[in-house]
Amino acid sequence: MHLYKHIDITNNRNLVYGLNVAAVIAFLIFLWVFGAMAGSITVKFTKSYFIWLIVALLVVVTIHEVIHGVLYKAFKPNGKIKIGFKNGLLSVSSPKSLYTKQQFLWIGATPFVAISLVLMAMFFVGWLPGDIFLALASLHGAGCVGDFYLLCLVMTSPKYYYISDREDGIDIYSNS
Repeated sequence: MHLYKHIDITNNRNLVYGLNVAAVIAFLIFLWVFGAMAGSITVKFTKSYFIWLIVALLVVVTIHEVIHGVLYKAFKPNGKIKIGFKNGLLSVSSPKSLYTKQQFLWIGATPFVAISLVLMAMFFVGWLPGDIFLALASLHGAGCVGDFYLLCLVMTSPKYYYISDREDGIDIYSNS
């Protein structure tokens, strides 16, 4: 295998800054998208609202990372899973495991899609108040910006390349 591209997210200040700016923009876009689904809502800025929101967000982020971990294991049952914190955020990686582009696209996209669909379903059946739905869905979507960035890099790499997840980013390899 030949290293085609190394993407180090953790140690690249400019990239981290750019992803943070993109996350703010994504948050505003997701407020608009999910807000259109929720319709007109009133947010009650109370102490209990923020406590519930923080607890719910911690649960959602944990589930997000568990989904990544389950998919890493599903595609590479013998691969090692590493759980840690990157830049103060919970992170799951599978260092030294090689994945096809398609496998990595599933690993990267599934948490956003699955959690967004579950949150929408919970809102539409009345299990989740509109203000909590809007905040959770928008914050989670904005938090997925790093995944979206890696997915774009993987999608634009040549067809038969492989991806190795790393604690600080990813490596993209060619067969030759």
